[in-house]
Amino acid sequence: MNKGLSQGMSSTMLFLTAIIWGTGFIASQIALDLHYTPMQVIGGRMGIAAICLNIFFYKRLISMKKEEIIAGSVLGIMMLSAFIFQMFGLKYSTPSVNAFVTASYVVLIPFLKYLKDRTKLDIFSNISAVMTVTGIGLISLTSGFDISFGAFLTFICAVFYALQFIFTEKYTRKYDPINLTIAMINFSGIVSLGICLISAILFHNVPKTTLKGTMSFLYMGILCTFICFLFQNIGQKYTSAVKAAILLSLESVFCAIFSALIFKEEFTGRMLTGCVIIFAAIIISETKLSFIFDRKKENAPKAAEGEA
Repeated sequence: MNKGLSQGMSSTMLFLTAIIWGTGFIASQIALDLHYTPMQVIGGRMGIAAICLNIFFYKRLISMKKEEIIAGSVLGIMMLSAFIFQMFGLKYSTPSVNAFVTASYVVLIPFLKYLKDRTKLDIFSNISAVMTVTGIGLISLTSGFDISFGAFLTFICAVFYALQFIFTEKYTRKYDPINLTIAMINFSGIVSLGICLISAILFHNVPKTTLKGTMSFLYMGILCTFICFLFQNIGQKYTSAVKAAILLSLESVFCAIFSALIFKEEFTGRMLTGCVIIFAAIIISETKLSFIFDRKKENAPKAAEGEA
């Protein structure tokens, strides 16, 4: 562990990432409202982030190990897949719904770890899974009890984010987190921009550039991608997986706040209940309610002494 980076600093980096990612949903929605396609939004933000990384870390770029490039590309596949499903999900839902369903990746992590490493599941994971499904149902089911298309796509996005989180935890133990970020973003940028170029040639869907659109892309590319993924990969290396997951899941809360302020997004009572249930499931899954049970253990000896 790097002695120069404290637990407090790593937690601060992850908390700032959650805030910026929360506003990132708003920037993405603005770009979609300006008639950019989901792939153009992804390609734009990834391209800008890749340029920034290559400029700031060009010495690392030319000296990266083959193993780091491969590991970063694996993370890039998962991240790009998550972004694709997330952006198409956002196209057919709202920023808040998109954010809270995306945050369910935290609950999925124990189950994917079980499939990968046969890590034992506990009762808290099972309870959290039931709560998450219930919460997603409340915020995404229509009056005819059909799950909304946007929420379904976003849930697939959450699966890929959970996979990325698991492999990020694994790879940052072995490789430099900055080098992993460089490889990951470059891979995603090349692939997404390539798809956009092919689409532009075949379908002539070249978007019109506007100041509002440009600002949105710069915000997503520089802050939400370049800065935030550096913060995530570095912060996740120097703190526990539990704390990292909880802090990053706060993005859904910040998104809901900013959506209400900027888009005047209205929440029905059912949707609000669903969001609260999902957030409670995240806390239960990652803390195992240790802040309650540990306190009981601490108070037990005191109570015994008082009775003696």
